[in-house]
Amino acid sequence: MKFNQHVILKHEYGITAQWMSADWTQTAIATYQQNDIKTTKHNPDPDASIDKIYKRWTLINCSGPWTSISENNKSITIIPGYEDARNKIAGEASLLLMLFGAETGSKLPFENLWKGTTIGFEKFWPEDSNYLQVKIV
Repeated sequence: MKFNQHVILKHEYGITAQWMSADWTQTAIATYQQNDIKTTKHNPDPDASIDKIYKRWTLINCSGPWTSISENNKSITIIPGYEDARNKIAGEASLLLMLFGAETGSKLPFENLWKGTTIGFEKFWPEDSNYLQVKIV
């Protein structure tokens, strides 16, 4: 079954990308969340040490009609027959993750990769004005 990029949405909780089957009967979803990673640049003088918080994106879900719950509801199962669609969507989801995490130069590749509707990315990219990747605490 062929899946097409449908919509990618940047919202207050992260990012959600959706693919729809060509016949509009099935959907696949990738969800991403941003995590803060605190680092400390140590200095022999403890008062001169600097804490920085870096924001990093993670892919937390990539599922579609190939995923299901086992009969006892205790595990996820992979349904055979969707290998081509699963590989294509998982590959695109991984590329998106790489672009979200890039320090610069990722806006144009994103626009070239994602052909569906895009919502909420007006000030998302490092190339955009008012973008902040690191904050000093």
